[in-house]
Amino acid sequence: MKTILPLLFPLLLLTACQTGEQIDMSQVTPKEKNAVESLLWLKQANAENDARQSLDRGDKRLLAMATRGSNIPGIEPELMSKAKSVCGVRYLPGSTDMVMGETHLKLLQVAEAYAANYNRLVIDHCL
Repeated sequence: MKTILPLLFPLLLLTACQTGEQIDMSQVTPKEKNAVESLLWLKQANAENDARQSLDRGDKRLLAMATRGSNIPGIEPELMSKAKSVCGVRYLPGSTDMVMGETHLKLLQVAEAYAANYNRLVIDHCL
């Protein structure tokens, strides 16, 4: 199961990003529109390239979702504390634990998959 998950996340991310390109902003409320717009950067995001660029700059911080519990996707629970203290953390732009609507929820799921993929690549260089 653990060997299958890393292979599924990039596929999920690609599928989700393709869905994200078809966002009809006329169908979202003004409140949801701001939340959706804060995550539109995911359309061009590539976790592998972004992780490589961060590592090249010496930035080994992991991506966390800006939630009440500081969720760090892709990191095993038993490594969470060590990963936070050794690698450091930065928050994923546009992430939140407040869901504004269905479109926003879908983009938050894409963001979490992106962060999980990114973190799996960075953690090996950090720990």
